[in-house]
Amino acid sequence: MDFAGMGLTEEEERIFNTVFADIAEFFPPQKEALKAGILKGGNFVISSPTASGKTLLAELVMLKSVLNGGKCLYVVPLNALAYEKFSNFKRRFSSVRVSAKEKGEIKVGISTGDYESPSRYLANYDIIVLTLEKFDALTRVIPAWLRSISTVVVDEIHEVGDSKRGARLEGAIARFRIFNPKARIIALSATIPNAEEFGAWLSATVIRSDWRPVPLREEVLLARNDEEIVRRVLKEVAAGGQVLVFVNTKRGAAAFARKIAERMNVCEELEEVAERVDLGIDDLAEIVRRGVAYHNSWLHPEQRRAIEDAFRSRKLKVICCTPTLAMGVSLPAKVVIIRNYRFFSGFSAEKMPVFWVKQVFGRAGRPEHDDFGIGLIVARSKKEREEIEEFYLRGSPERIASSFSTGEMKEQILATIVSGAEQEDAIEAFLKRTFFAVQHKEEIECLLREIDEILWELEADGFVEIEHESVRATPFGKLASLLYLSVESAKVLRDGLRELSEFERFEERKISDFDILMLLCSCEEVPSLNVKGAISIALNLSENTEWVYRCSHALGTAIVSHAWIEEMSYAEMKKRFGAYPGEIYAAVSTLEWISYAASRIAHYLYKESVEEKSWASPHFKVFAERLLLLKDRIKHGVRTELLALTALRGVGRSLARKLYTAGFRSVAAVANADAKRLAEIPQIGEKRARKIKEAAEKFVRGADASE
Repeated sequence: MDFAGMGLTEEEERIFNTVFADIAEFFPPQKEALKAGILKGGNFVISSPTASGKTLLAELVMLKSVLNGGKCLYVVPLNALAYEKFSNFKRRFSSVRVSAKEKGEIKVGISTGDYESPSRYLANYDIIVLTLEKFDALTRVIPAWLRSISTVVVDEIHEVGDSKRGARLEGAIARFRIFNPKARIIALSATIPNAEEFGAWLSATVIRSDWRPVPLREEVLLARNDEEIVRRVLKEVAAGGQVLVFVNTKRGAAAFARKIAERMNVCEELEEVAERVDLGIDDLAEIVRRGVAYHNSWLHPEQRRAIEDAFRSRKLKVICCTPTLAMGVSLPAKVVIIRNYRFFSGFSAEKMPVFWVKQVFGRAGRPEHDDFGIGLIVARSKKEREEIEEFYLRGSPERIASSFSTGEMKEQILATIVSGAEQEDAIEAFLKRTFFAVQHKEEIECLLREIDEILWELEADGFVEIEHESVRATPFGKLASLLYLSVESAKVLRDGLRELSEFERFEERKISDFDILMLLCSCEEVPSLNVKGAISIALNLSENTEWVYRCSHALGTAIVSHAWIEEMSYAEMKKRFGAYPGEIYAAVSTLEWISYAASRIAHYLYKESVEEKSWASPHFKVFAERLLLLKDRIKHGVRTELLALTALRGVGRSLARKLYTAGFRSVAAVANADAKRLAEIPQIGEKRARKIKEAAEKFVRGADASE
């Protein structure tokens, strides 16, 4: 690789040639970006197809930045993508030695969750991979080390258009650029139709390219029934290809996977994968044995990981998936088939955007295996084929639009005040740096005139205090923002805790764990689960009838979460409530954080009530303690007596119950146990028994050392 003429010093050129020795030549989009001076400075927006080398450009820029004493952030939309990039960057930069650094090595770090966690340790890293939510959270706190960041790479920049998360990414970028204007921004996306608008927003050079390493054929598949689609899939598999089939519903994806699996043979090579995905819920393991899988939100992360790994290693031949996969993990296939290009919005069947179809087709073609990729949309008639060709194949992707709205604006303005903008002109400066301002020059002036109204609403709800020309966050407002709660959810938790304390005092009845779960599940961040007969089930779990009806929209999730902390198995929860492991995992993962946030709000209410000498202070103190305990129970899915055992590495809810039932009811008891006796417990065995005992002994030694 020749890096001459790219503005590198002789030492930098040597390091670059060592680190990127595996790169035979640059792709056209990379050449264009390098020619435009991406290694020399300035902001860049790179819009080019999947696998055209955008990540390599980011790596080149980050290495140059670190060699010049800088630090870099790499922001991605998903946890799975964050860990994938983290692993790749560690592997890429592990051999680099920098003479100017104390230890000489480039350190790569990652931070994805726990938005309120201390971030000082991140200052020790040169390249830090973050999810967009973690990036947003950091721009509210503004740790000192964030000012030393020299480069921010934002992968999948089109996420600013996402209706649920886009405003947070947009707000974070705007805040970051205000307090660290010298940092470079490198924005990446496979498809940005209005890349020039992004360039205007970020003051960036725009690099556009349609070049793909594997040519793509976009076609319409005329298939009057599913049998014809199945035959096409089987044909591609027989020719050595892999196929992704996009179906518009979760149930439809699973059903179509079964149709294909019925026509394929069992493969012994997939037995291990089948065992990894088998949770006793349905026939997923059986269809995996035949080289097929479904991929949707029903899957637990461990199941999803097993399926994705098996597809990447070419063991699995077909995945039937829902549209969300298009925006997530990189899973290239020879052929991508869109079986359903319409989705049900809740009112009617609507067409998927052209933008989404282009994203899906971007998965077609594996650079190391295929001479070309094929993207197919299914038409059921000749007339429909003509409509698809006109709308999707010859049509242009939709413009990516800012997702800022009044609700998101309120949260982002509060976050900006918390970050230090205590004057109205500073808030105006923030709004003017948003993508919304670029796209809505006229509307932004109207919005600026509405700032006072937004601030008054925040003041009325107790989030800010306004005095003359200045505004500052109240302790509650600051807490809510740093806890990464929406304004509405913070109000729900604060007001709900007050109401529950009044019920406990005046009704003289104890609040149950289920009552608290109903409150937590009322927050908009918690995924909603539907359970048949939820009202009847809830009335058997709570004495507070009025509260049950008040929280009626959250009952399904509360019921499933209550079953989870009472140690009900995935199989039983599926049977009784119709909830799948992935849905349960998504709900309880969010609830763990919401429970912690609620405990912090309860503690705030306790301190406030003590100052006011209110009767409610003991109630809030108890709530804070109960919520912390509930957080741990939600995390592990156990009753209280098992929490000590689940602290052991490798001991989950099922194994903890087996140990407890066998008489090992504390970590010390496990540490002092005879390994042979532990091995006699069902499903443990000698090898596992030794590991558990060693973990317990290490845990006890650590506890003794801390005393």
